[in-house]
Amino acid sequence: MGFGEILVAGQKVDVCNGDSWQRIRHRDDVSDDFLADPASIGAFKSGGGKGGDLMAFSKCGQYIIKELNKGDHEALLSVTESYVQRVLSGKSLLVTLYLHYLELGSGRFFMVMRNLLRHPGPYIGLYDLKGCADDKTLERHGRKIKVVNKRVWHVHMWCGDCAWSPDRVVYHAGKVAARELSITVTDKQRNAIMERLRSDTAWLAQQNLMDYSLLLAMRKMSREEFDRDPTATWARRGGPSELRQPLLHVGEGDEAMLVYIGIIDFLQKWTTGKQIAMCLKVLERNKATIPPHPYAERFFDHFSRNIQGGAQPLDALAQDAAASRPSEKMMNFYSCVSFEDEALKLGVETPKASRSSTQWWSCFSGICGR
Repeated sequence: MGFGEILVAGQKVDVCNGDSWQRIRHRDDVSDDFLADPASIGAFKSGGGKGGDLMAFSKCGQYIIKELNKGDHEALLSVTESYVQRVLSGKSLLVTLYLHYLELGSGRFFMVMRNLLRHPGPYIGLYDLKGCADDKTLERHGRKIKVVNKRVWHVHMWCGDCAWSPDRVVYHAGKVAARELSITVTDKQRNAIMERLRSDTAWLAQQNLMDYSLLLAMRKMSREEFDRDPTATWARRGGPSELRQPLLHVGEGDEAMLVYIGIIDFLQKWTTGKQIAMCLKVLERNKATIPPHPYAERFFDHFSRNIQGGAQPLDALAQDAAASRPSEKMMNFYSCVSFEDEALKLGVETPKASRSSTQWWSCFSGICGR
């Protein structure tokens, strides 16, 4: 370890494989002192995972700083060079990492990743998908879904859904909807996604990694908002093989549909502990804890079925927004749709353009730096 002098929140840190991470930062025009300001990072909170590792967002919203446990730290060390080559190829859905470092005062390890979601919520839908029983809905029509797991020590939850709390009912309905989710993109976007997904899952299996997720977010944008949004304009200017995000297609009427998609949480190695966990969960069906190669095959097969083409490319809109020059910073979007969707019982699907579809209304306010 050791790479010059890099500051994170005003403190010098010891960087792991610094030359490698610098290559990715330079490609994306991210300076080495991008988090040097003590005021650049928000408060650390539990990331919500089983390990309880801490996570924080940069104040600008572009980066996520996540604490690494011993296993994740060692996994990242072992795959750094191969991962960097994959990301620099431009042919990967893996979330982009920019830094891996040791906090000298505490002895804790952290990584810094790009926030995949360049537009703030709320979202039509936000999902954590594994292609198995662990799929979940995180947000639906701007309504965040509270996680209520059915752990073995929650004895009452195993006595039937009549004993479930309202939050558990909504959470379970979201899991069912996430498993049945149909993701609609354009034909060219689907081809590019599946090419990357095939390559990424093969690489993950080769690296003995499993339990990763596909993060998916969907957001609508009015034509007026789209025309002045620099991120949407930048994404539209990319060629179909480049797969700039957000992915864009025609929504209802004159609206644009924005789709974010990427692989996250990919540092879980297949260990003896995982093998024991698989045995303990022998009665669970379609579980997440399976060896890397079967996990990769199931992951790819699931999304090859559930990611569908057929959406209308945004270029079909009458006016060419790509030719316009953005004049404002990215706007924050606030959905005003009703949240009364009966605990998600109808399931969720990426909306397609339809004259008969229910009208969506929105209001937006606030400025967020890009």
